[in-house]
Amino acid sequence: MTCGRLEARITLAAAVDLTLNVTAIGGPYTVTIAAGSYFPTALLSTIQTQLDAASGADGLFTVSMSKTDETGTGIVTISHATQTFTLAIPATFRSLLGFSADLTPAALTFSGTACMRGVWIPDCSIDSTYGREAGHTELDRSTTLTPTGAMSGLVYQSRRFHPEFRWSHVSRARAREAAETVVGQSFEAWFLDTHGGRYSYFATCPHVRVYDDSTNDTTPGTFALTIPTDTAAEKSAAPWHGLFTIVVGGYKVPA
Repeated sequence: MTCGRLEARITLAAAVDLTLNVTAIGGPYTVTIAAGSYFPTALLSTIQTQLDAASGADGLFTVSMSKTDETGTGIVTISHATQTFTLAIPATFRSLLGFSADLTPAALTFSGTACMRGVWIPDCSIDSTYGREAGHTELDRSTTLTPTGAMSGLVYQSRRFHPEFRWSHVSRARAREAAETVVGQSFEAWFLDTHGGRYSYFATCPHVRVYDDSTNDTTPGTFALTIPTDTAAEKSAAPWHGLFTIVVGGYKVPA
């Protein structure tokens, strides 16, 4: 069984400029991340592409996130295969990526100190009402029944609803913010960051991509969540202290 992950869509209202210096190549280079909407892993891929482009397209930068199914930490690592470098990042964008300071002094590799915001990686298996399906179909439909039993109707619109993606035995550290062992790793922090207005990079109701296998990036789709509406967490069962059930559900966003 796989555990999956959640990624909330990030919105950059304006372009973000990073300042790169590569020890044996030169700099400073301006690395521009264009305004737009990105899911976290897509944003990291864009950063990698732009770092390579700014420094001469050597293709030796790697920007990755620890997202191994069940054990991933959500921590971002930025590295160059052969050259040491420094990278100055605007403070709010730096915090989004999980870094507490600019990437300096020069080194081959830098890793964040917190989980990338917008990412939640649970540590127990995912279960869902419809498996990998996008959910059942709801219809905006009206009908009329005549006294003789003749029925007619109109269908206006339809939408897909998935009532439940469930993680039944999530550890306290991955469920509750107060128990985190890595800053930002809990579902509570994820929900407050992405749906609670703590980070301006997330719309109040951001689209959320549900992965049912975090290692292999398989997904039943992107959803507008209607469940949950708060950070209450149900204990998995009476004897199991420190294990919680997390449930999300919502409407499938058309591709």
